This record gives sequence, C-alpha cells and structure tokens, in this order.
Amino acid sequence: MSINVDEANGWNRSVHQSSAVDISKCIRKVANLERLFLWSPECTVSMIARVKGDMSEERLRRAIFEVTQMHPLVGAKIVFDNDYNAWFSNEGVPEPNLKIVSRFSDKQWFEELQKEIQTPFNLEEGPMIKFILIYSENISDLIVMCNHSICDGMSLANLVRDLFNCYANPEQEIEVIYPPNIMNLLPIDGFSLTSILFKLIVYRADNKWKKNPYYFNQSDCNAIQADFWKKKHIGKVILELEPHETKYLSKQCKKKGVTIGSAVTAAFIAAHEDIVGPFEKSKKQVSIPFDLRRHAKTPVEDVFCFCVGASRFSFKYNSKKSFWKNALDLHKEIHKRVVKLDTNGLKLPDYDPTLLDAVSCFGLFRDTLPDAYTKTENLKKFSQDAKNVAFSFAEIYDSKVPGVIPSNLGKLSIPETYGDLQIDRMIFLPSIGDSVPLTIGGISIGGRSVFSLNYTEPKGEDNFVTREKIQIRNRALEYLGFPDKISGEGIV
Repeated sequence: MSINVDEANGWNRSVHQSSAVDISKCIRKVANLERLFLWSPECTVSMIARVKGDMSEERLRRAIFEVTQMHPLVGAKIVFDNDYNAWFSNEGVPEPNLKIVSRFSDKQWFEELQKEIQTPFNLEEGPMIKFILIYSENISDLIVMCNHSICDGMSLANLVRDLFNCYANPEQEIEVIYPPNIMNLLPIDGFSLTSILFKLIVYRADNKWKKNPYYFNQSDCNAIQADFWKKKHIGKVILELEPHETKYLSKQCKKKGVTIGSAVTAAFIAAHEDIVGPFEKSKKQVSIPFDLRRHAKTPVEDVFCFCVGASRFSFKYNSKKSFWKNALDLHKEIHKRVVKLDTNGLKLPDYDPTLLDAVSCFGLFRDTLPDAYTKTENLKKFSQDAKNVAFSFAEIYDSKVPGVIPSNLGKLSIPETYGDLQIDRMIFLPSIGDSVPLTIGGISIGGRSVFSLNYTEPKGEDNFVTREKIQIRNRALEYLGFPDKISGEGIV
C-alpha cells in the first residue's frame, strides 16, 4: 500500500500495490454484503455459553482445531487482489487464539468481553475469530467473538454445538462444510423502474469514486478502532427468563397469536417510547434479520458464514391499542415478510467494493472521531477530500439505519449435554450501532430465554445510557407480565 499524489490533476489518490495473488487457492470471493462488515468497530458479534462441568483445556484446544477444519471461515483471513477485491483464504493462517482466565463471578464474561472487543481482528493475517474460556472446575463461560463478515448469530450457535460435539467425540470424522455466497440465496429482483434507477445510481457513484478512490488497510482500521474505543465502551442489559417463566410467557403468546420474539420486541419498543419518548420519524423502522438456512428456497446446510436475510418495514407503536394488539400487528408484519423472503433490508447494488469500505466505516466516523484521521497518511488525505462521493453516501447510509433491529435466534434445536458437559444458558450479542436506538439479541436453550440490549456507552458520562437501558428493560418486563423481575442491575 502506498500513497500517490497526482500533482497534475490536483488530487490525492491512494494506489493499491501488491504482488500477484493466486485466488485459485482462496475459499471464495467476499460478497459486497459481507464486505460491509469488514472494517467497522461496531461489527463484532459474540456468543457466550455457560457450561456446567470441568472443561479440559487440552480437549477444548483440539476441538477448536477440528471445527476450524470443519468450517473454513473459522480459520480464514482476507486476501486482496490487484483490483482490491477481497477473498477469503486459509493459506498461512495461525490457529484461533484461546485465552483462559480463572472464573470468580457470573458477570466476569462481560468484563472480559469489554476488554477483548477493543482489539481489532487483523484481517490480512487472520483468523477473524477468538475464544475466551472463563474457567472454574464446576462451571465455565465460553466466549466466542467474531468479525460479522464471516458469521451471524446462528453460525455462532451452530459453532458452539459443533465445538462441543468435537470435544465430546474426538474420534468422529470431520466433514468440511463450505460457505456459500449469500447473494446466490437471496431472491432475484425482477425488471422494474426501481431496479433501473438503482443501477443508474450505482453507475454514477462508481464513476465518481473511481476518479479518486482510496484503498484502506489494517493501519487505517486500527486508527479508527483505537479512537472509537478510547471514547466508548460496550454496554449490555440483559432480560433473562427462567424455564418456568419462559413457559408462562409462551402460553400467553399462544393465546394472543404471537411468538415470544414478537412479544419481546414489541415490549422493548413500547418501553422505549415510555422511557425515552417516540422514535424520530426516520427511526420508525424495524429491520428483522432472519436465518436463510431455515427459509431459503434452496436447501442450506448448517454453514458457518454470514447467512442472513433481512426485511425492513415501517412500524409505529399505537398507544391507543393494547400491548398485545401491538404485538400481534408486529408479528403479522414479520411473518408475512419472512414467508415471502422479503430481503429489502439487505438490498445492496453492485457498488465498487472499495466504495463500500469507505461508506460503511471510513466515511462514517470523520466527524465523530477526527483524531483517528490524523494517524495515517491515507486517512488524513481521505478526510481532507471533502467532495469525495463517499462522504455523501455515508450520510445517506447512516440516515437509513432503522430504529429497531431485533436479532432473535429463537429456541435452539441443539443438544444441551455433551459427554460430561452441559450447556446451562447462552447469550447472543449482535453487532452494535450507535445510530440504532434498540439493538436486541435473543436466544433460548434448555427452556431459558435470554434477550440483550446492546449499545455503546460514552466514557465519562456516569453510565447514563446504561441506566436508561435498565429502565427500558424493566418497563418491558412489566409489559410481558414479570414486574417481580425488575432490578437496578443490567446483568443479573
């Protein structure tokens, strides 16, 4: 990577220089949708599994090695070709890191998560995943953290299952499950005026970008992430229902014709309006991610990759209706769109992928993280290029972010027991986004349901955001019929 200053034309241009890359050895090309999540500090997804039993470090390390063979993206890095297209590769990637610390509290997993999330993945060295075991002889917490470009929530849940299967059955034969290109699973747009207009917008944007493109690298990523986490830390507020409470809520939901996921989402929306106030007009949108493994018309195995559809639609909580009527309205809207595989929330025309890098990360933080743009020559020149099309597109991109993103994995159909180990509970933490008022992660195993509010907390503001999220969680518990579970703690 080097910077070339074109004095004749009066503008700075980043020029990517690299030796020839043998892409025949790569797993496959990175799709534009996956590329959106490569560089941003907000795009780490995590799964926590609380496990009863005495875990063996040696057996766990072997199991990690085996799932790396099973799922190629677990041991992947990013390779850029001479046109700066990104490719997934396993060539020369070190084994995933396993960090082990002694366990002394039930909340320690979150403290470790706060530390580890601040270290960016080295994309061009890999791997883009890390494991942390918070160990004690009787109960341990296993944390799996991953760059969102190579996985989704269900990928992490399946990975936990496969990891413990390998742990409990070290002699089993390993079958490689190759990750498909998600774009081949999404419905194809038919001919329409909208599709034509999209193509024209893409054509014009790409032409403007290619006149003065920038090619970002790990140093640029490190600068953005260091400044981001210097100012913020992640926050989590948990709503957890014990098996008997989940069973009670399930019965209530069946009577009302909704799912637990729809009810909890509606409860959080209602609680947010009670505590914070109505959503801004542009935020009265809900984006519902759904698992394409379950819903794609072409059968998909339990692949480890980003394999999510998403539908976005307008939704306004109507305070003149009952809570359960609002939940039913939301449920019907979600069900209708998932059945039709409505993926308008993921519509992404074929922009130049380097423009997507700029829009999804490096163009977004110029105003909020100005110090970061003084750390590398590439970022400095980019930030000074005020007329670059990437900045106007980044503003549009940010303005289109919905107000609510509920990522509910639902009830997992995976075993709870693996030899002498038993999964007690799991917690799913989706990627965060400062501009999304409500980011919700949900998962259920063994009858226990756990929902999390995920956000960032500005440092030095006396945990104002966390206190607000706790109020929202507590109000949601009232809507759902659990006033006795109200607590002043975010993680209980």
